[in-house]
Amino acid sequence: MKKEIVSGVKALLAGMLVVSMLAGCGQEAAQGDASNPSESTEPVSSSEEEASKEKITLTIESSQQNVQGNQYAFCEENIAAFEEAHPNITIEVLLDPDEQITSILQTKLAAGQPSDIVVYNKVSAENELDAVNNFVDLSDEPFVDNLIDPSLFKAPDGNIYGFTMKNTSMEMGIVYDKKMFEEMKVSVPTTFDEFVQACATIKENGVTPIYAPFKDNFTFQMYTSDAWGYYATIVEPGLWEKINSNEVAWTEVPAFEESLTKLYELYTEGYMQETLLSDDYASYINVFQNKQCAMMAGSNQTIEEMEEKLPDGEYGLFPFPMFDGESEYITVGQLDCVFFIPKDAAHVEEAKAYLNFLAQPEQCDRAQETVAFSPSIKGAKSPELTPFQEEMAEYYNDGRVALEMNTYMYVDLNDLWKYYQDMFAGVKTPKEVLQEWDAKFSDLMQQKEKEGF
Repeated sequence: MKKEIVSGVKALLAGMLVVSMLAGCGQEAAQGDASNPSESTEPVSSSEEEASKEKITLTIESSQQNVQGNQYAFCEENIAAFEEAHPNITIEVLLDPDEQITSILQTKLAAGQPSDIVVYNKVSAENELDAVNNFVDLSDEPFVDNLIDPSLFKAPDGNIYGFTMKNTSMEMGIVYDKKMFEEMKVSVPTTFDEFVQACATIKENGVTPIYAPFKDNFTFQMYTSDAWGYYATIVEPGLWEKINSNEVAWTEVPAFEESLTKLYELYTEGYMQETLLSDDYASYINVFQNKQCAMMAGSNQTIEEMEEKLPDGEYGLFPFPMFDGESEYITVGQLDCVFFIPKDAAHVEEAKAYLNFLAQPEQCDRAQETVAFSPSIKGAKSPELTPFQEEMAEYYNDGRVALEMNTYMYVDLNDLWKYYQDMFAGVKTPKEVLQEWDAKFSDLMQQKEKEGF
């Protein structure tokens, strides 16, 4: 059964409807076919029974890119199965232009006229859409008991505001050329000292050990978001809560300055290319193809692109061992394609029913037929994995997963990333990076009216 997905002109009209909703006309738009009564001729014995037969349109809003890139989440067969089980409900997927979705959703939420379900990235929803105040707390919903690892779904306040069938997002670490390591007799390092020794051996063989594309400010932060995520999860639990409540400043955590110093020294020792501030991330395919470097900070998405564009190569990913024991864990990013229910949605209970419906092994297995993914649901079938995916799956299965630092942040981190660039330009020391970030972080948290700032 094919479902209508509103796109093109309809997607633009969906965004334009915000104006009419501000004038009080959005309710009719959100209801869709809700005004059409059931054709049943059976007598109605109560208002509750009458309401249960009311035909409604359950709206799901997302970006065009999200729907196209995550077809499993919008599996037409699952939508059809839900509608068959709930004859009074019709599901309609609304597509917003990628570049406008944030402003469209923010406006709808502010106007109190959102769609019934919003599909967005987890951390982005917490920061950009104010998930805590705008979305329904789902912590006590039945689907939570079905999750393999509920901790991956928790917001910084400890509650769960969304659901996705996919258990994994972005695994991050050090991407490396396996053939080069073998040729140079370099073993995968499990400590930072071993990592430095690996860099020294690779450099002795005439190759720059690490490709550092720091022209793009998001690239270096992968090291810190990775390492600090592990540190706060395993070494000092509760650290993010203290930082986010202003009990502890960034400069008061010695591990932060220590790790920045170590990372900067990788550059001064010649283990990164001299042109790192003018080299961009998009060039890494050519760099690895030409054997100019052996490693870089990356993710599972990096590996997948390499497998596609460099089929003759052999690449892997290992945890960046900044701290003792970190090699035993894989750090992961935020979950994507997460389903949230706005508090002001017209059909909150029906939206909850849909999420609990999706969180069943049968629906998860059905979605696997659209595209293979690692399921978040207990009892769901695991797809046929590539050797790399099998390696990553072991971390999840063993519970050896740490959430990256960015997952716990309430504010935009772009200024911090710019300070990192200043460090490599020689403008700021590691300590000065943290001092400036302390001041900026406090200002940003005050703007968000966070308690303690």
